[in-house]
Amino acid sequence: MRAEVKVKLINRSQVKQLALDMAKDRAHKFTRVGGQFFLQCEANLKDYIRNYVRRLPSKGKTIN
Repeated sequence: MRAEVKVKLINRSQVKQLALDMAKDRAHKFTRVGGQFFLQCEANLKDYIRNYVRRLPSKGKTIN
């Protein structure tokens, strides 16, 4: 297995805004998004991409 490459896949400001927008309807109003949340989002996205690519057929050139 290859070494993990340290690449930022998410735009932190947009992820923060989306998370706060989704939390608007809750009884407790959230005003901040913690660093651990961004790390978890990044890890979930990397896992999704890794698993998606592994499920693709071995022949082909385009990831759809």
